[in-house]
Amino acid sequence: MGRKRRRSSGKRDLRNEGESVAALIEKRRLRSRAFMRQWRADPENRVTERRRRYQDYVAKKLRIAERLRLHPYTGAHGQPLCGLCGLARPVEIVERLRISRGASEEYVKILVPYCGRC
Repeated sequence: MGRKRRRSSGKRDLRNEGESVAALIEKRRLRSRAFMRQWRADPENRVTERRRRYQDYVAKKLRIAERLRLHPYTGAHGQPLCGLCGLARPVEIVERLRISRGASEEYVKILVPYCGRC
């Protein structure tokens, strides 16, 4: 009953715990990697994945086209861009001629933001 209590070294416990957690994470990573390699090797899953990626691609293209239709000459975050190069901020508005769709006029004047460099 007169035994002294010994304190455990906290650093040692943390190190052992960190090593065991790292080992579990590595084991899970390898298992997940093996599963995904097997899953991707299945032809049905390949077709499904290709179809899903294509649908995502088309949806993204449609979102971008709709944004540009509603807000022409703007970037992804709504900032104004040059109507010719699409890179720099515009400093002036220039007139351009566009071929008209109707037969009444040959050309129609449109206003385009211009950066002055392109």
